[in-house]
Amino acid sequence: MPQNLIITKQVEPVTYDLDLPIHPPYDARDAFDAIPMQLLPFAEGLTVGWKVSPMQFVDGLGRDLKFDCPSIVITGGQNLGGTPVVLYVVAAFYDSRNRLLSCQTSEHIVQLWESYDIPGLWSRFPFPITEIARASVGITSFGWEDPHPNPNQNHPQGKPKSETKYEWKREGGVVGTYSFQKWNPGTGELLFATEPLTNENRLRIRLERRKSEGLSYIALVQSQSPVQPRKSFDNLIQYAFYNQEGRLCHGGSCMGVGNHGDLVSLVPILPEILDSEALYLELVVWEGPAGSL
Repeated sequence: MPQNLIITKQVEPVTYDLDLPIHPPYDARDAFDAIPMQLLPFAEGLTVGWKVSPMQFVDGLGRDLKFDCPSIVITGGQNLGGTPVVLYVVAAFYDSRNRLLSCQTSEHIVQLWESYDIPGLWSRFPFPITEIARASVGITSFGWEDPHPNPNQNHPQGKPKSETKYEWKREGGVVGTYSFQKWNPGTGELLFATEPLTNENRLRIRLERRKSEGLSYIALVQSQSPVQPRKSFDNLIQYAFYNQEGRLCHGGSCMGVGNHGDLVSLVPILPEILDSEALYLELVVWEGPAGSL
């Protein structure tokens, strides 16, 4: 068989790490259609890109809120192979100072002859879209056929950020608590716990391991001070996990903390992530007056 016709079946998961600067639109409407970033090898004409998705929410007072939320999209190409293709995608957006703005994880199976896509990769973003300066996407996949095998699948992202913690103030009375730190998830149910994070309602959060039908999920559990605040506040949490090389490997968000109980991720976390001896955790917790987040 000629060398250029060799096809490799991707049976073991292969991860592609993409770390791409992006120029935010001056007007969110300029990005309602997908903006391509890079071609993917899973199918001919397959592209990963980003877009702005107008979303409507209801705040704690029952009012409608409309936010422009950044999202990752995969477009073009069909699964013309002989087996379904599994995609596990985590995507995060950062500002010009390399701070996490939003993060989400999604899992999707592309059946035979289906077009590729990845649903659910957006998260609540109540801030100006022009703050976005960079997108990081990790795509773990298997089941597709590669006509041009390449042993070097990863795009290195460099060293992890420095460990840090500080407050991040915004307009309209919104205050954020930001931290990036090394973290050992351990083997028990409790993965991570914080001290009080916010000044008004003394919010604390925990990350817990939950299991269902043999799969592990991340639960974000919140608790507040027994002394209730005089005012009504909204909260928004964004978190991301990185491996020891600084590659993004899982993340998510929780909005309306205090109104919806525990948040259990709908996407299972890959076992090799929680089996790591050490990871990095980036955590951003926003607090603002009702209707601001």
